Amino acid sequence: LRRAALVARMAPKSREKSSRQQACEEDAEDAAAEVTQQLPKKARKAETGQSASSTQGQQEDMPELPDSDEDYEGSEEEDEDIIDEGMEEEEEDDGDAGDGTKRVFRPGIDNVEAGEQLDVEPGTYDMLHRAQVEWPCLSFDILRDELGAQRTTYPMTAYVVAGTQAEQFADNRIYLMKWHKLYRTSKDGREEESEDEEDSSDGDDDHEAVLASKTVPHPGPVNRIRSMPQASHIIATWAESGKVHMWNLQAQRNALDKADEKPASNPKPIFTCENHKQEGFALDFNPHVTGQFLSGDNTGLVFQWDPVPGGWSVSSDKPFRGHTGSVEDVHWKRDAATGRTVFASCGSDCSVRVWDVREPSREKSAQQIAKAHNVDVNVISWSPCVADLLVSGSDDGGFKVWDIRNVAAGAMANFRWHKKPITSVSWHPTDDTCLAVASADDTVSLWDMAVEDDAVGREDPPGAEHFPSQLLFQHQGQRDVKELQWHPQLPGVCVATAASGFNIFKTCNI
Repeated sequence: LRRAALVARMAPKSREKSSRQQACEEDAEDAAAEVTQQLPKKARKAETGQSASSTQGQQEDMPELPDSDEDYEGSEEEDEDIIDEGMEEEEEDDGDAGDGTKRVFRPGIDNVEAGEQLDVEPGTYDMLHRAQVEWPCLSFDILRDELGAQRTTYPMTAYVVAGTQAEQFADNRIYLMKWHKLYRTSKDGREEESEDEEDSSDGDDDHEAVLASKTVPHPGPVNRIRSMPQASHIIATWAESGKVHMWNLQAQRNALDKADEKPASNPKPIFTCENHKQEGFALDFNPHVTGQFLSGDNTGLVFQWDPVPGGWSVSSDKPFRGHTGSVEDVHWKRDAATGRTVFASCGSDCSVRVWDVREPSREKSAQQIAKAHNVDVNVISWSPCVADLLVSGSDDGGFKVWDIRNVAAGAMANFRWHKKPITSVSWHPTDDTCLAVASADDTVSLWDMAVEDDAVGREDPPGAEHFPSQLLFQHQGQRDVKELQWHPQLPGVCVATAASGFNIFKTCNI
């Protein structure tokens, strides 16, 4: 695979480099990632790419998602066409440097000036689609389905639940969405296609991705939303009001596949916890114990929820306390052998803590990284493949990989490459050294911690030296990226939500 594929295409009229660009190029070495590693090495080359933004003129504007299910009335066989296919291949005669060599766009260093635009390097995405809803969604979760594990054939189907951040309190919704007819971007879902087959096509509509949706009114903006892994129709939401709600959306979930079913338009939560003194963002279901759940708030407390007949028993009188600031994220350990009782939390006090729910005292964590970062720790994620590896992301744009068995040795890997706060991190479900990182700098980066630099003797395009060898892919085109996840049943497929909408994509090198 070719390394470095993100190209800034110049306007027909040439222009000289700005003084800032020249200065930045001279300091490119200082802008490279700070990396310390103790992980095994393996060879894999990097590729970077950029998703198409609405300003590029390459994709059509998408219709907005209706406010309610009533807006879908009409032909029962019609779904709202709301997801756009990825960029088609562009001619490569543009975007060359003065000597005919393509230059690589460096986020945080280079600027897209008037008369310039970013282009997708042809072939960098196997699949790229975009969805837009009426209001931005700060959080989402992928709903597990029964279509099979490790699905690699096209077209693909994905089920997603998301919560809105609407301007008006009463306009907020929970969206349950089915994205289907997700064809391969480069070949439109077909490995081989003759000219005769192209001419005899019934039209582009045969290969347009489609979104089916059901909506549920939500009391106020949604800070975080999660679905139960063992029963994906059970949904938890952190409301901006400070309440945590549990929902049974089985009817809405079923209606995504059965157009003739009409679920209740205004279901109520099946359980609500009002014991948190302030709002929060930390939520997670235990993947090993059905119904067990955690919620963390801005006062530094974490509540454990245990399922009981008719609802949940919430340990509000005996919370986990140890953080001196807000709890930003919680995550149950993914290893089945050791993770049933262990979770991690992170907070604005710069710390990461590991807890064991079997411990009689909840005043002190089983393990603590007091100064995991120098600023707020926003997000954490346990590796599903290597039991004791944990990644953390912070407000300064850095993320670190920790071996919880030996935190005294420091972070196994420390990357300071993003320029703005890390908003989400996610380990690849099956690749033990691969992870995804979202940042407020409008980018999603995919990394392999075990890549070794094989640049000796290789001629890279100008600007490629800015990218660390561990960086596999740079995804752009979304504004204010908030959360990302790997799809657990679609290998290599990522979903990201941002103020500008959703992207679902699969890169060429993962």
